[in-house]
Amino acid sequence: ADPLKPLFNRATSELYSPGSTFKLVTAIAGLMEGIIDPSDTIFCGGSYTVEGWTMGDGRPFRAYCHQRSGHGTENLVKAIKDSCNVYFYDVGRRVGIEKLNEYAKMFGLGQHTGIETGDAEGTIAGPETSKANNQAWYDGATLYAAIGQENNRFTPLQLAQMTATLVGGGTRWQAHLLHRVEGEPPREKVSQGSITLSPENVAAIKEGMLAVTQSGSLAGAFRGLPVPVGAKTGSAQVAGAETSNAALVCFAPYEQPRIALALVVEQGGSGAALGEVAASVLQQYFS
Repeated sequence: ADPLKPLFNRATSELYSPGSTFKLVTAIAGLMEGIIDPSDTIFCGGSYTVEGWTMGDGRPFRAYCHQRSGHGTENLVKAIKDSCNVYFYDVGRRVGIEKLNEYAKMFGLGQHTGIETGDAEGTIAGPETSKANNQAWYDGATLYAAIGQENNRFTPLQLAQMTATLVGGGTRWQAHLLHRVEGEPPREKVSQGSITLSPENVAAIKEGMLAVTQSGSLAGAFRGLPVPVGAKTGSAQVAGAETSNAALVCFAPYEQPRIALALVVEQGGSGAALGEVAASVLQQYFS
């Protein structure tokens, strides 16, 4: 009867908007489809418009960056470090919602992980999901989907699996709680699919994630860890709540990843606020 549902497994069964952690999918989609190159730059003046586009209510379309004064000229690494909305609006517009959805599924988002206890499937934003929810789909919705908003809803476990697939070579492995039973051989790894990723493209995204922990919003929290870490934060507004949910994904060590971690704190505010928690988990793991 507790309204906080303490016996409900949020890690596998609760669905959250990923916020800016989804920008990693938008980035890899843009790179793999040849829409962008790591060295390409996009100017962020704090807002983004597309001629001829309208909002859901018919008003001229305008979307904003979280930094209303703008970030200036951004390349991929800097855009990931700064979490620049305008950069990813532009990439998302050019990639298109169909390709964004295709890449999201390849990284395990909106898909069952195969964990033994069962899990929620989640939803990927797009015209079909909006129609199922009796909502209108409009041009600008693609841009909001590209930064992890709209109807994107995933479990924390899916966000961890997404991160592991991205930095771990492109194979999405089935999630397990149990490695082995005494007297039995270890469980064999089961692939749920793979994507051929260019090492150069993955390296560029990883470099941006490293910048988040070295000179970006998580630099203070991650200072002093025994291994370098790559990370991406996110926050997502929740209807009826004063404070946004906070999300963070990370991997370590940077050169040869062994662990992927996803954190979500309900009404936790900014994803950067989760840095101390993530650093504590990593410190414990590597020591």
